[in-house]
Amino acid sequence: MSAQAWDEVRKFALGLPCAIEDFPWGQAVIKVDHPPGPARDGLVRGPMFLWLGSRDAVAPAVSVKLTASYDQAVALSGAAPMTMSGLGQWGWLTIPLAGADLDLVRDWVEESYRNVAPKKFVAELGRR
Repeated sequence: MSAQAWDEVRKFALGLPCAIEDFPWGQAVIKVDHPPGPARDGLVRGPMFLWLGSRDAVAPAVSVKLTASYDQAVALSGAAPMTMSGLGQWGWLTIPLAGADLDLVRDWVEESYRNVAPKKFVAELGRR
């Protein structure tokens, strides 16, 4: 189920305005392609809002940047501040997908998107 959940979260994230997949550290992340344009040094420009990691991991998990929902999400069993590059101190939280409520995970992905995307892209969310 976790690989299927990973696929569903990835599909949801890529459906957000100007979302694009990148592999800056050899694992999948989703960024806001802003400013849009060709990749530089093989990497997409713009802020990351979702760390997908590896689909085939023993325990697939995702990381998101949360503000309003941080306390709720950190209380989830297995959730922990993201340790990569010290991102946990900036509100990045890793959430295991096994047994997670996918609707809630999607809400957190959208919150993470709203936290980093330009206002004009966030405004598009209301028009979808």
